Amino acid sequence: MRFYRGLQPFKVMSFDLDDTLYDNSDVIRFAEERFLQCVQEHAQLSELTSEYWREWKWQLAEKDPLIAEDVIAWRVETLRNLLVHHGKSAVEIDRTLALAMEEFIEWRHKIDVPTESIEVLNQLKDRYPLSVITNGNVIAKRIGFEHFQLSLRGGEQGRAKPHQDLFHQTADHFGIKPSEILHIGDNLTTDVQGAIQAGCQAVWINLSGKDLNSFTEASVLPTLEINHLTELLTL
Repeated sequence: MRFYRGLQPFKVMSFDLDDTLYDNSDVIRFAEERFLQCVQEHAQLSELTSEYWREWKWQLAEKDPLIAEDVIAWRVETLRNLLVHHGKSAVEIDRTLALAMEEFIEWRHKIDVPTESIEVLNQLKDRYPLSVITNGNVIAKRIGFEHFQLSLRGGEQGRAKPHQDLFHQTADHFGIKPSEILHIGDNLTTDVQGAIQAGCQAVWINLSGKDLNSFTEASVLPTLEINHLTELLTL
């Protein structure tokens, strides 16, 4: 554990989900593969490679940057635009959208949550109200997290991290000041910078094995750095 700022008393702990409470890399890759396979099958688009899909996603993000803050809406609208471009009928588009999104969400939640994460949250919830602030599309309860009194998702309830919206909504929900929130996350921009600029305190969970100076995107220091989730229990 390494402190960069003085830790002040806090009343609520908020958590990022992906790559903070579990490893997300393989899950999102498998979900994306199944999603694209489903579209290929039902829309008969054999040319739909992962590279082609990414091109369409970033084209939409350039035209409408705000939609990229809601990863679900971004995926749906990208697929809709792609299917229209390939001359699919309204019926084909609706059917493919429904089937592909169902497949994606199903595989997106096939997450192997570490027992350690569950155990740490079980202990923390007896001391503090816990909440989720995520930019992703995972439903916490669907993967076994019953610990959170509030769950906010970027693009749905407000601007995605690092914007201040979700941090301030969390403070308002619990009737506390932003400085009384301790936010825990793996990302130095969305989590650390977002939390600190919103007036909260931030724990950076560094699972990379690298020093903070190795991350060029680090423009704001966290309150403290940990390497294992269990270190939160010492606070």
